[in-house]
Amino acid sequence: MKTGVQFVKFGLVGVLNSLVHYLVFLLLFRVAGIEMVVSSALGYLVGVINSFLLNRKWTFNITGEGAGSEFVKFSVVNLVSFGVNLLALQSFVSFAGIIPEIAQILAICCTLVINFAGNKWWTFRNGVRRAG
Repeated sequence: MKTGVQFVKFGLVGVLNSLVHYLVFLLLFRVAGIEMVVSSALGYLVGVINSFLLNRKWTFNITGEGAGSEFVKFSVVNLVSFGVNLLALQSFVSFAGIIPEIAQILAICCTLVINFAGNKWWTFRNGVRRAG
């Protein structure tokens, strides 16, 4: 499959996972009364699991065994991407004087490319592709 198509699918999965994260957060925080940081962390975890499953099957078209080791790699890529996001956010605000709301959007753009590349060429590189 063409890298451009995969990149668009990856972006769409990312948007969906942001919604999943937020909805889980709202349900746990507002409905279940669970503490804010715990609710957010659990929402993020559900989003990461959802992202892994959708990206594995839909974006990168992977089947077969190996999902466990792929999930570990996927998690590492997400942690690295998160670290880059925080560094970029801080840099845009502190050194470029950009307001945080705009700086976060720029930081997301930086990490999107890193996250996609890490998952395409490391996490799912050796996976068995479905025919078609």
